Amino acid sequence: MEKKFNEIVFKTGGTTSDGKGVVKTFENLKRECLDINEELKFENGLKFITTTTDEHLFGFTFFRMLPDVCGFDRYEARINYPEDINVENAVLITTPSFLEAMRKFEAKPPVNPIVIITAGAKLEDKTFEYALTIAERVIEVYGSTETGVIAYRTSPYEKGLRIFKGIKIVETADSYTKIETAYSEVSPVIIQDRIKLEDGKIEFLGRCGRVLKIQEKRIILDDIEAAVKDISGIEDVYCFEHKGKLAALAVLDENGKEFFIKHDKLTLVKKLKQELKNKFEIVPQRWRFFDEIPKKENGKINKEFIEEIFNLNLSLPFVISRETGRDYAEFELCFIKNSNFFKGHFEKLPILPGVVQLFYANWFTGIAFNMDCRCGQIRKIKYSNIIKPAKIIRLELVKSSKGVSFKYHDGELIYSSGILPPMSLL
Repeated sequence: MEKKFNEIVFKTGGTTSDGKGVVKTFENLKRECLDINEELKFENGLKFITTTTDEHLFGFTFFRMLPDVCGFDRYEARINYPEDINVENAVLITTPSFLEAMRKFEAKPPVNPIVIITAGAKLEDKTFEYALTIAERVIEVYGSTETGVIAYRTSPYEKGLRIFKGIKIVETADSYTKIETAYSEVSPVIIQDRIKLEDGKIEFLGRCGRVLKIQEKRIILDDIEAAVKDISGIEDVYCFEHKGKLAALAVLDENGKEFFIKHDKLTLVKKLKQELKNKFEIVPQRWRFFDEIPKKENGKINKEFIEEIFNLNLSLPFVISRETGRDYAEFELCFIKNSNFFKGHFEKLPILPGVVQLFYANWFTGIAFNMDCRCGQIRKIKYSNIIKPAKIIRLELVKSSKGVSFKYHDGELIYSSGILPPMSLL
C-alpha cells in the first residue's frame, strides 16, 4: 500500500463536549495492521465486510487499512442487516451490539462468514458462543482510540486476553492504566480502564470513571450492576446518575417479564430495592425497564437515548419483545395499569388515550427507523377498539415512500391504525 496521508485525527468515544482528537500517522496505522495480521494469521483469499463506519478507529483500522496494507479484498457496501451477509469467504467486522441483536432474533446469514472480528464493548459469553455457530473463528479485540489495539481473545472460555506485539503494560492502578504503544504518536498513554496483568495476559476489570459519589457515599457502578444481574428475573442492567439520584435501566428475562406483567412495576421495584439494600447503602431510586440496553452503531451504550427514556413525562409501555427489519418493525407492548396516562381517562373505565397511541407510534418509529414523524399531517387515523390497562398488544410499523403506517393489534383485533408523515432522519 502506498502512503496516502501524513496523519489523521480520530475522535474518542466521548460526547461532543468531552470527546477529544487523537492523532495517528500513516506509519502508526501500517505498523498496527502488520502486527494484527502477523498475530491473527488471516488466510489468503478472504474478503472483508463491515457493519461499522470509518468514523471510528476500529472500523477504519480493520476494514479500511488492514485489507489495503495486507493485500485482502474489501466489499464496500455496508452491512446493515443479517440478510446482507451474503459474501463468500468473508471476514465480518462488526460490533457486539450487532451480534447481540442477531443472537436475540436467532438470525442466520445467507452465507456464514469465515471470521468475525468485534470490538467496542465487552462481548457477552452467550453472544460469543452464538457467533461461533455462524463463523469458524471469532476474535474479540480490546483497545482504545488512544492506544490502538491492545489485546484479544478467541474463545468465551479463554482466561485473559493476549497482548498484541506493539503493546506494553507499564503500570496498573485503581484509577488508571499506563500503556506504551507503537500504534500512536503519543506514548506512553494513560487510559481510564482498570486492568489486571497476569502471566502475560490481561483482564479488563472495568472503567475507572464508573465511580460516583451520591449522598457522600462512594458508589462503584460496576459492583451495583453485578449485584442487580445476580437477582432472579434480571438479564441485564445499566446504572448511572440521573438528576442527583442513582438510576437503573434493567432488562428482564422471561421470568422477570412474567412477574412484571402479573404484578406491576412498583411491586418489582420494591422487590429489587429490598434485595440490594442488604448489600449497599445507596441503591437505585429511579428504575425503567426496557427489552434491551440501547447501543450505538459502534457498540457503545447510547447514554443520550437512555437519558431520553428517563426524561419521558409519560409512563413507558413495557416492551416485551421486538422484531425489526429494513422497512418493517413490530413491538410487543403492555401498557401497565398504573401508568400515568390512564389517570382521569377514565376513572371507572380507564382506556389508553388516542394521543398516547400516536405519541408512541412515532416514538417507536424513531427506534426502528431513526425517523421523526411528529411534523406533518397524520393520515387515515382510525380507532377501532379501546385498549384497556395491562392488555398485551402489538405495534406494527411499515415504512414506505408515503410515510410509516402503524397498527396496534393483538393478532385478531385491530385497535387503531394510521399513516405517519414521511420525515427526514433523526
